[in-house]
Amino acid sequence: MTKLNGAKALLALAWLVLQVLLYQQHGVKVVYDSHRFILFTNEILAGQPVTYPQVWRYLGYPGFLLPFFYAGLSLKTIVWAQMAVSGLASMLLYRAARQLTKHEGLALLTAALFALNPDLQAWNCYILTDSLFTSLTTLCLCLLLLPMNRYHWGGFVLALLWAVLVRPNGFVVLLAVMGYYLLKYRPYRTCNKWVLATTGALLALLFYWVLDRFLLQAFTLMIPYERGDLIYGYYEIVLNKYYQPQMPPYTLTPLGQVVWFLWANPLYFVGMALLKGFFFFIHAKPYYSLAHNLLILAFLLPVYAFAWLGWRRAQLPTPVKALLLTPTLMQVGITMLTIEDWDGRWLYPVLPSILLLAALGARTTFPTLFHRAHLAS
Repeated sequence: MTKLNGAKALLALAWLVLQVLLYQQHGVKVVYDSHRFILFTNEILAGQPVTYPQVWRYLGYPGFLLPFFYAGLSLKTIVWAQMAVSGLASMLLYRAARQLTKHEGLALLTAALFALNPDLQAWNCYILTDSLFTSLTTLCLCLLLLPMNRYHWGGFVLALLWAVLVRPNGFVVLLAVMGYYLLKYRPYRTCNKWVLATTGALLALLFYWVLDRFLLQAFTLMIPYERGDLIYGYYEIVLNKYYQPQMPPYTLTPLGQVVWFLWANPLYFVGMALLKGFFFFIHAKPYYSLAHNLLILAFLLPVYAFAWLGWRRAQLPTPVKALLLTPTLMQVGITMLTIEDWDGRWLYPVLPSILLLAALGARTTFPTLFHRAHLAS
């Protein structure tokens, strides 16, 4: 066995041990929203009217649960399946990192930072959309970066459709893929600029309408704005202690309320958005232990630094740059518009793209070191 194969086997074993330890610690986590997915799936199987119609916005997850429920399998088999999909995402992340960096060691490190992150991998134990969405997003991203054959294409199309359906913000993945192909093939080169501008404006209006009339209808955006919440469920840091904002009429649509609120309270709105973006990226939380926060910062800050260097220095094609950056920008934008999560889980679906940029940053920052290591491997 070569050193490389030994390192791969060690990483696979470490991932498996982590999954066992996490399952022993958490078991099957059925939390508040889990009951809605379970009930919805059972009602669909029984042909009954659904109790929570808003779950249609998460249709991909009941679709994932359906065959397990139909076969009469227990919830623990769903957890194991989520672990398996996450393992597949880790393997493809390794291959995508190897494709970008041309370095086996950096590719293994990139996969390890994803596969051995206990906070991220713990979501495999939850009967929630988060594990599956993170894995599907990673699969879509990595498959696009690899040379495609017919099997890859089949997997990519399935992963993309599933990612779009599994969460309301699945459109982030779709828009990233669309941007990648538009920049790669540039079908707009021969179009008149006024045609392009009109098409762009119409698409923006369509996106606004879908977001306003469908994706945000189940969310009460103004409650956090009025209270000044920055992190969902945490009320020790709220901005209305310092300023009481003017609130819009509740007869407006969700995005209409946001636009009205921004117009009436511009500094308050911008301050809230920036602080929510800060908590999104920093990931540390006031209610975590000091040791937990220090570990988070020790992990993320070097990753961010190398990702920035990778973005600046790596000679990446523009479509690849857009593919890696778009999901992160859109996800942080959604968080700044809505609210940061108590567990910081909104960061995990975009972490693979950040890790890939970080691997490129490490390669360009230490070219001699990694060139020698690559030759030695």
